[in-house]
Amino acid sequence: MDRSQEVARVIGDAARLVGEGEIVVLGSAALAFWLTTPPRSKDVDVWCTPAERGHAVVALMGELSWYHEKHGVFVEVWGPETFAAPVDWRQRARRLALTENPRVAVVLPHPHDVMMAKLERMDVKDREHIVAILAEFPLGEAGLALFEREMPHRRSNFAADRIARFDRGLEELRVLIAGG
Repeated sequence: MDRSQEVARVIGDAARLVGEGEIVVLGSAALAFWLTTPPRSKDVDVWCTPAERGHAVVALMGELSWYHEKHGVFVEVWGPETFAAPVDWRQRARRLALTENPRVAVVLPHPHDVMMAKLERMDVKDREHIVAILAEFPLGEAGLALFEREMPHRRSNFAADRIARFDRGLEELRVLIAGG
């Protein structure tokens, strides 16, 4: 099963637990719907609205659950604050229609928005994902500047340590974009 089919199945299963609302697919799982060769992962990161519906998803599909044991993949539910992307990210996102559960909207952020959200953490896996994103969705310095202006790190009162981590990741990204 390819990664997008696997993630679609997992999201469909999570949607049955959510029942009605929204699931935003984050990180490498979102990339499965955009990239020709998406990164593999044992987890599918989401945020659910309403938030309390995410508790059932974690209980039945989380790490070490029966679902994880049966399918080899698990779901982690995060809050919206985890996805620190450009404020206008929803304008670029895809929506996935679930015929079996049309009352749950599934939102797939654009790879550039996923990339920008990874800059604050910027671990080894994040760097690999960013390289894969840039290979299929090139971005120049001018485009990066537009995204930077829309980042919550530039528009909100984030803690100084979060802004410093974001700035370090942004500098690494500039080097990657410049061909380094």
